[in-house]
Amino acid sequence: MAYTRELSQRVVPDLVELRESLGLTQREAAALLEVAVNTWARWERGELGVHPERARQMRRLQQLVERYGQSPLWGLGVAGLRDVLDGMTVPEALDARGLDRYGAPPRAHVATSSSRKE
Repeated sequence: MAYTRELSQRVVPDLVELRESLGLTQREAAALLEVAVNTWARWERGELGVHPERARQMRRLQQLVERYGQSPLWGLGVAGLRDVLDGMTVPEALDARGLDRYGAPPRAHVATSSSRKE
């Protein structure tokens, strides 16, 4: 079934902006939504309509960017984002990967001269 560009343009965020805000390449974005790289590229160029389920996932990703910002989502990578699309919360996905709320590994405590016992 073909999906019209007009419909998909109304229900799908700007795909280049979304992909870049997630820190993904076209290949990674395609892997995230389980489509061919060529399909993602054609979506970005507006040459192909987006399947309604994929459009729903894209809107969900856009909502996550708006809610959490870019940093935590960049830290999750494709596998973590896929977990979130499959039902995990962002905090759960970050925790499962040992990341802080900013999407970074926790820093090791560095002893300073004032914190060392003498």
